[in-house]
Amino acid sequence: MPKFLKILLGSCLGTILGLGLLFFIGFLIIVGAASSGDEKPSVAANSILELDMGTIPELTNNVQPSGGFSFELEMDDVLGIHDVIRAIKKAKTDDNIKGIYLNSMAAPGGISKLRLLRSALVDFREDGKFVTSYASNYDQTAYFLATAGDEIYMGPQGILDMRGLGAERMFYKGAMDKMGVKMDIFWAGDFKSATEPYRRTNMSEQSKLQTRQYLSAMWKYMSEDIATARGITPEQVTAYANNMSGWDEGRAKELGLVDGVWRQTEMEAHLRELVGFEEGDKLEKIGVAEYFSARLNKLKGRGDEVAVLFAEGGIINGEGVEGNIGDNKYVDELERLANDDDVKAVVLRVNSGGGSASASENIWYAAEQLKAAGKPFVVSMGAVAASGGYYIAAGADSIYAEPTTITGSIGVFMMFPILKELTEDKMGLTTDTVNITRNANAFSPFRGLGEEEKALLKRRSEAIYDIFLERVSEGRGIPLEDVKKLAGGRVYAGDRALEIGLVDRLAGLDEAIAGAAALADLTEDEYSVGEYPRIGSQLERLLKQLLGEDAVGNLAESTIREQLGNENYQHLQVLKAATEMREPQARLTETVKF
Repeated sequence: MPKFLKILLGSCLGTILGLGLLFFIGFLIIVGAASSGDEKPSVAANSILELDMGTIPELTNNVQPSGGFSFELEMDDVLGIHDVIRAIKKAKTDDNIKGIYLNSMAAPGGISKLRLLRSALVDFREDGKFVTSYASNYDQTAYFLATAGDEIYMGPQGILDMRGLGAERMFYKGAMDKMGVKMDIFWAGDFKSATEPYRRTNMSEQSKLQTRQYLSAMWKYMSEDIATARGITPEQVTAYANNMSGWDEGRAKELGLVDGVWRQTEMEAHLRELVGFEEGDKLEKIGVAEYFSARLNKLKGRGDEVAVLFAEGGIINGEGVEGNIGDNKYVDELERLANDDDVKAVVLRVNSGGGSASASENIWYAAEQLKAAGKPFVVSMGAVAASGGYYIAAGADSIYAEPTTITGSIGVFMMFPILKELTEDKMGLTTDTVNITRNANAFSPFRGLGEEEKALLKRRSEAIYDIFLERVSEGRGIPLEDVKKLAGGRVYAGDRALEIGLVDRLAGLDEAIAGAAALADLTEDEYSVGEYPRIGSQLERLLKQLLGEDAVGNLAESTIREQLGNENYQHLQVLKAATEMREPQARLTETVKF
């Protein structure tokens, strides 16, 4: 048999076997889903609601499925923060739930998301039910959440790692210089620091100033919440953070930051006491996702409806996937909501540091068309609504933000890689050209940009920045010259954004929904709430990932994220996004360390 034919047949056989395996896995998933049916879990009497969570998105399941495959077909949903809070509120009045047990060394999400969850836990305790926590060690986020409870316990030889807030940025210029890679960068706004890792080796003074300001605002709320809960002052909390006092043996208990140092078995015995069980009785614990499945349903609008459209992640061109904001997908969603007679108002819940300027403009325009259809359009900001995330919010009838929301960053940048030194000096690769017209081979990374090309890109960046400024000026009713003073890429915390007019109110999603209903002349008992975009179950999404066009790529990315961990993966995503930029960007790239 000819060698070519062997290779061809081998490739075909490999493809057939691979597809067969994927379809077999899909069949198992479908069978597993069908066998589970619509059965809901039960909630036993004297149960404890256990919170031991990983990633918490804004909208349930709005994350990419985790890497790897398991034949364990019963997969819990990844609850969004608002469904977690709904579960806690339901548990408050559920006679079968006696209390909440926080059992995690680390808590996910930014400070705004944690404060929402923390507030729900404080409210849960009002009628006398307990909230207690235990971990062998606490990072700062887990400890902040734990202070919502009655008691905090830590394992023997444990560490309470409270160090305050900081921001860390990785700079690539030095490595790029060594490799012979240059970046031609064009940006509008003195505070637009997203390009600094590619043109500097440290943070500029403007970048440090704005970062220090919004971190200080966050720490103010965080330290006050901890202080109130533990009966100390915010100044003491800051002093303990400065000294990393929780690292010293026994100091966390001595300072009143925790209530005791126990072994796991002692904590289990204490939980029995809290529930009223005898020694040896089996504790009934139920996870929050399982409890949600047992007691609650996803919000689906009916009759007159206020629609909540969740926009979370980077803003990109095209359809996108769960966890980012593809302009095609979100334009379609806004157009559909505009044409749905049952939808009387729309709330856009934004948790995004931005991305593509073009995609941001498309989504902004779709929101304007929705308003033109006579429907109130309200924005609720989550942990971050900056740069492109602010662009898509700017035209709203009203903007709600959390005090600790990161917002603003009104600016634009473009970056163009120059590989001439890498290819010629380092690798010995040369290029040559033939042009029929003067700029036929413009924007080649292998020779660098000429003055005409640089001038063009600079004009392009400045033109898009001017459009961004106009969108903010018109949407917020602020004179253009005043907007320019607030813009420049500068980032603000939510409370400061309220003072300067970039947002209208400091309140959460529920208040934004009520505000949208009021604008539509709906009273509280006259409307339902629907959540969009519609996202399938974990099983449905895993099947789609396994059988989709880029099954291998999807699984590879999920596996990398799982192996690196969320914090390290953030740095990788920032670098990856930079290599994919082919157009002007309205993007925030700060990595805040909580």
